[in-house]
Amino acid sequence: MGWWDELEASLTARLDDFLRANPDVAAEMERDTLAEQETQTRQLLQQLRGEAQKLEQKILATGEQIRLWHGRLKLAEQAGRQDLIQAAKVRQGMFMTQGNQYWAELTVAKKRIQQLETLLAQIQSKRQQVQSQTHASPGHRTSEGVEREFRHLELEKEFEQLKRDMGRI
Repeated sequence: MGWWDELEASLTARLDDFLRANPDVAAEMERDTLAEQETQTRQLLQQLRGEAQKLEQKILATGEQIRLWHGRLKLAEQAGRQDLIQAAKVRQGMFMTQGNQYWAELTVAKKRIQQLETLLAQIQSKRQQVQSQTHASPGHRTSEGVEREFRHLELEKEFEQLKRDMGRI
């Protein structure tokens, strides 16, 4: 193990010790992480919903093309035009294949949307749970500003200690 790995392991261990000794800071970090995950999940959900809407529009447009070429196929059959019958069948088949592809993509997108909605609900639930645990802790009786100042002071002191310890390595 190189000196960088040792330093990283040492800092990680110190951070873990600090977080165990300061559960309010650990809870705040977890709340921040969950908030970021919620934001990213909402953005991805919005993006996927937009993609699903575009796919629905493509399916509708493709359906219109299928109807158009089905009508043209019937017209060519009534006119007895074998050359146009074959061309209409090819075009109609092409649009049916394209429509099936769009439908499969929409199915996958809707499944992903459902999974993301479930994930978002889990993140929100976990966030509420962490929030309620923080409010239930006895240290929460002080005002938020004072609490933040003490956390800042404690972090600053720990950081200074880490810098002194790193000078010894």
